[in-house]
Amino acid sequence: MHDSTTDVLRALLAERSVATLATLHEGRPAASMIPFAVHVSGGMPVLVTHVSSLAAHTRDMLASPEVCLLVTAPETPGTMPQSLARVSLPGVAAFVAPHHPDHAPLKATYLAKFPDAADLFTLGDFSIVAITPTSARLVAGFARAHTLEPAALADALASTTPGRTTR
Repeated sequence: MHDSTTDVLRALLAERSVATLATLHEGRPAASMIPFAVHVSGGMPVLVTHVSSLAAHTRDMLASPEVCLLVTAPETPGTMPQSLARVSLPGVAAFVAPHHPDHAPLKATYLAKFPDAADLFTLGDFSIVAITPTSARLVAGFARAHTLEPAALADALASTTPGRTTR
């Protein structure tokens, strides 16, 4: 993958704050919007979100943890929607209990990107969810599509993740 294409991927995951989450809802496809942050631990990226048990997508992830996130570049006047950069990240969602050793670093990653969400952590019905990508499909524009395995995704994000967090 060319450096400029890697830069597109980095920008999408660092600069965008919401993704479309695809789940199975009662056996049918469903999509919702979730805020996310990227956490890298042990060299592998994890997408972190914080969800309410009241949300349908939370119940969907509990029933079937295979999900997919779609992150797109913002629309700009005069740009064809088909040429917008985007990355699709199929993965597996795991709920992280407050007493789990990964909870504190994942929470810190999430709050670094969404400091106004701190009060939500005081509510008992919210949970941290770590989505581990199984691959990534990046479309950086016309004729610039790439499929990445998790290790290649981690390598592409490495230079933007000093320490453990991409914001």
